[in-house]
Amino acid sequence: MSKVVDSKVAKRYAGALFNTAVKVGSQDAVGTDLSQLALAWSSAPRLAETMESPLITSERKLDLIEKLFAGQISATTLSFLKLLVDKGRENILPTVNTEYSLMADAAHGLIRATATVATPMSDVQKNSLIDGLKKRTGKQIELDVEVNTSILGGVIVRLGDNVIDGSVRGSLERLRENMLQDR
Repeated sequence: MSKVVDSKVAKRYAGALFNTAVKVGSQDAVGTDLSQLALAWSSAPRLAETMESPLITSERKLDLIEKLFAGQISATTLSFLKLLVDKGRENILPTVNTEYSLMADAAHGLIRATATVATPMSDVQKNSLIDGLKKRTGKQIELDVEVNTSILGGVIVRLGDNVIDGSVRGSLERLRENMLQDR
């Protein structure tokens, strides 16, 4: 199956799980469980290989899930994991985790943003940028800062799918494009 289809399927599953978790009041517990499961998937490659193998029966996978995770994760998450196995969708668990986290953040009015800068930012600069982004979006902002000297100066901010390019390199490229169009 293609990555695009997997992503769409994972988004639907994450949405259904999120709605269920909200109804039973366990959205934070389920989010924590999914993060731990995704970590287990990535840090224990044999677990992921076993769970995603078409050669291993659903019954054996369900037994493994019960032995490894019963009592360790919420009943909602355990049921969801079993559903993934029943539907043969074990491979989408890491993507479900990502999509679920985005939904939980949105429900809490939080946007995770990344700022790429040429030199490290002071706390005052970072707080000023966060305040500006809060005003622009009307949401709480969690900002990660990355340093990349190739942008020369300024800042590039990524807010989900949106990119705000305030870098010197970006400005120079836009100026160049304008000059070429004017010819």
